[in-house]
Amino acid sequence: MKRSNRLVILVGVLLAVLAFVGIVFLLNNGGPDGSPTASVGPQATVLVAKVAIAQGEAVTPDKVEAKQIDPAAVIPTALVDPSQVNGRAAVAAVAKGQQVTAEIIGGAGSSRIPIASLLQPGEKAIAFQVDRVTGLDFLIQPGDYVDVVMRQDIPVVQPTLDTIDRPANEQRFEVVTGLEAAPTVKTVLQNKRVLYVSATNVEPITGAEPTPSPGTEGAQPPELTSIIIIIAGTDQDAEVIKLAQSNIGLVGSLTAVLRAAGDVAPETTTGVTISLLISKYGVPVPDIVLLERQAP
Repeated sequence: MKRSNRLVILVGVLLAVLAFVGIVFLLNNGGPDGSPTASVGPQATVLVAKVAIAQGEAVTPDKVEAKQIDPAAVIPTALVDPSQVNGRAAVAAVAKGQQVTAEIIGGAGSSRIPIASLLQPGEKAIAFQVDRVTGLDFLIQPGDYVDVVMRQDIPVVQPTLDTIDRPANEQRFEVVTGLEAAPTVKTVLQNKRVLYVSATNVEPITGAEPTPSPGTEGAQPPELTSIIIIIAGTDQDAEVIKLAQSNIGLVGSLTAVLRAAGDVAPETTTGVTISLLISKYGVPVPDIVLLERQAP
């Protein structure tokens, strides 16, 4: 009897050892079908691209999907739901499976990203300043396309009296008194992609608002009076912008004109001067009214 009990105990110990070895094997090598069986920790939901999205391509809900990933891998401004994309042009190219962030769709409140990564070969980043009127009430966002209209005051000149009878290349010129600042307006740049806006009045994207700094919770942001818009262009474009805003404190000489999505057709304009307003647009010239002086 004792020998039989010992045999049962020995068999039980052997089975326990085999069960332990089996559990260790499964944990280290996966389940019966070869898939990992290790437990998964808490996951975070982010929006990723279902397909590759080119720079300038509209980001629509059918091109993105929600995905569960490790919270440590979440980009702070990542979006979480397809309803947050709105068909705006992608500011930068997005690879398949890449997280879609507020910066990608030019969202208000998005953090800054390297501007150089948004430029295509041959493009340069060009900045100019606008106020509330010339900047469309600060509603322009990254990914928009704009035209730029310049206004300049041009001095009107005439040949000096002592050189008026000489050939044009030998004449000297002087400003006509009373016409030192004749205004002229012209669209100088068209269909330029907006890379960055220093501030905007557009509502922030839900879930993408930047975290407020300590001690600033509940504080009202200062009222905007001017902002900086950065566009993609050429060195020639930069020269035009520089001439228009040669005075760093000058705001209002450049106006940003927002284009419709997908509108790339150039438009030929004449520009506008006082003379054209009168001759082409029929603006009347005020008559001088002489009042008779009453006798005392």
